[in-house]
Amino acid sequence: MSEFPEWVRRQRVKGTEIREQHGSFYLYKVTSVWDRKKGRARKITERYLGKITPDGIVKPKSERALDELEDVTVKEYGATAFILSVCSDLFELLRKHFPEEWREIAVFSVTRLFHQSPLKNAMHHYMASHLSDAIPGANVSPRSISEVLSTIGLRRQRVVDFVRNFVTGSQAVIDLSHVFSMSEGIVAATLGHNEENSYVPQLNIVLLALGKKHHPSFFRMVPGSIGDISTVPATLKEAGVRKAVLIGDKAFYSKRNILFLEGRALQYILPLKRDSRLIDYTAPSSADRRAYDGQFLFEGRVIWHHELVVEGRRKRISDYYSRQYSMGTIIVITNTALGARSVFELLKHRVDIEQSFDTFKNTLHADRSYMRDNMHMQGWMLANFVAMLLYYRIYNMLAGKDMLGRYSPADIIMHLSRIYKLKIEDRWMLSEIPKTSRDVAEELGFTPPIP
Repeated sequence: MSEFPEWVRRQRVKGTEIREQHGSFYLYKVTSVWDRKKGRARKITERYLGKITPDGIVKPKSERALDELEDVTVKEYGATAFILSVCSDLFELLRKHFPEEWREIAVFSVTRLFHQSPLKNAMHHYMASHLSDAIPGANVSPRSISEVLSTIGLRRQRVVDFVRNFVTGSQAVIDLSHVFSMSEGIVAATLGHNEENSYVPQLNIVLLALGKKHHPSFFRMVPGSIGDISTVPATLKEAGVRKAVLIGDKAFYSKRNILFLEGRALQYILPLKRDSRLIDYTAPSSADRRAYDGQFLFEGRVIWHHELVVEGRRKRISDYYSRQYSMGTIIVITNTALGARSVFELLKHRVDIEQSFDTFKNTLHADRSYMRDNMHMQGWMLANFVAMLLYYRIYNMLAGKDMLGRYSPADIIMHLSRIYKLKIEDRWMLSEIPKTSRDVAEELGFTPPIP
């Protein structure tokens, strides 16, 4: 190796290493650990320190940007402090499963939720908010986040272990959505047709919800050409679900799918289309209450139900009877032993997972991706999955406090983000809080801590 110039050697101190590339010199922080298998020390590169010039070290761009924070006197505070306080357990799980990358995942997930931020804008949002003080040391430059997403994509088992923390219960709602991708590097993005009549390169995202949680429990990516019931067994297996009741939508029902599920000993509740030949609308008449098997109350409404047996499978007819004699009819086929009320409640719960896809597409704007390859796409999906968990933590708080009729999670983020912290003479303090923001914080029971 050629001798480095004296002005380059001068920058090398203990624990660092100089590297040359295309005539330029760079300094790295390094250490070593003993490798028992090889019987010798193994060098580990910890981080890049900067470019060596005759005038000294030029720090990495991300560090220079963070240094500029010293001159920033106003930062967004309220929304960030709120999400960090109510979702501290989620961030601890990230730290546990991704000890090296958790900061970048956490920061990027929050910026995805707050700003639907692409990679290129994450650093800006990080610098301008309390995130840079609460989670210091996160390297969220576009290149760094890209590398983190790729690294995560190579560690699917870590992703699975993290996501399994949210897999509870045995009633499974499963659905598929698509993510468009024009990147040639994403091999799994194959041509596939979807409900929007688009026939472009896309991936299908399988979302699984278990129990009565108001958020998705598990996700899995499959090629865009695969969009049927065949995704169910592998998804349940990877999620670690041994026994579940599949709650599908009307698109799932077919004789082939029924045989597929029963051949794998899977229980199901599947709505039927109104033009299904299995449905006999003449029995019973909606006006003849005596023809029903019974009724139950659901959210103050009377639900009448009737059961038929079709080829050894039960068919339930639930009729909204609270407004006049017939407001609408839901007809499902099932091989479970669940009662009519349980079946009806599970079908209503399916709305939650459909809302999850609305969040995924409309709130996070995550149905378009410019990731380079499959590995990046896996990491991108994890960040958006975490963002959805954050979203539904706020959603559930609003539901528990009877605030959903007046505020959405996006409203909460908007109002709380108007609470700033100010830096005056090297001391941080809260800014004046707008009345609406103060009212929202009080109703949530959230008091912004003193910076």
